[in-house]
Amino acid sequence: MKISEFLEQPFYYFNDKRSKWIYIVSAVIFSHIFLLFFQPYGISEEMSNPANPTFHKFLFFFSIAISTFLALGLSQFVLRQVFDYQKVNNKKYLYWLLFEALLLLAINFGLSFIIPDLGNDFEQELNIWFQLKMYPKVLMILLFPFLGSVVYVAITQMQSELQQRDDELSAFKKRFKNSNVQKQVVFYDENNQPDLKLSLEEILYLESSNQYVVVYYNKLDQVKKHIIRNRLKNIIAQTEDLPIEQCHRSYAVNVFKINNLNRDNGKLFLTIQSSNSKIKIPVSKSFSEQIKQEFKA
Repeated sequence: MKISEFLEQPFYYFNDKRSKWIYIVSAVIFSHIFLLFFQPYGISEEMSNPANPTFHKFLFFFSIAISTFLALGLSQFVLRQVFDYQKVNNKKYLYWLLFEALLLLAINFGLSFIIPDLGNDFEQELNIWFQLKMYPKVLMILLFPFLGSVVYVAITQMQSELQQRDDELSAFKKRFKNSNVQKQVVFYDENNQPDLKLSLEEILYLESSNQYVVVYYNKLDQVKKHIIRNRLKNIIAQTEDLPIEQCHRSYAVNVFKINNLNRDNGKLFLTIQSSNSKIKIPVSKSFSEQIKQEFKA
């Protein structure tokens, strides 16, 4: 996928309360782990400086936690609604991330009037150039929990989606549990003449190829195919009372033969186990919704 295409895709990772809280909490935890273990930006000298009492060190990290919590909480739960920043693409959300880092810096600066900073360099912090130099550091620290949260939310959403599809598939199969899998299915050619007769149990999937439809079926533990001169939409119409569902412009499957629904490189596939091989059937976005509704029916 091109970068330009990725940037135009919708940003849907922080659209619910749970994912927002994951982002906020992970940012608070990561900032403390990063600062405590690596002690960058001169913090190591301040931590070892005997002039800084333990209580001041505690207040410093406490202020980091409070400012991170307030900034991201305000950003995610208030400002995104106020500025109608809920449904945006990836490119537009990157601007919001830059804003969040700026908001975090501003709130942390405001807290420094209440909670003393390490090193007692408050007068230096009033310098605009000092604050500008701090901005990329704040952005870099925020970037790690942001990316981590996006990956985690994306994985959990994908797992939830696949589980939902599997549940819907099981429910769909249950609708046809009383169907006779040995029922004979007759496929007709374009002249409405019988061309192939199979039991429902034998049929695996159908593939469209220009003016022809290739029927893949299982015979004596071997995958075989038969070519019928007809269009896929006509074949689908012939089997509309059977659990044979179109999942792609060029494919239709026997639902009884589907093992599960998988995602590979961002694309959905139905998996059919036949003999000693696994067959992957692509699922297009347009038909995935149709199948989903069919499973729920």
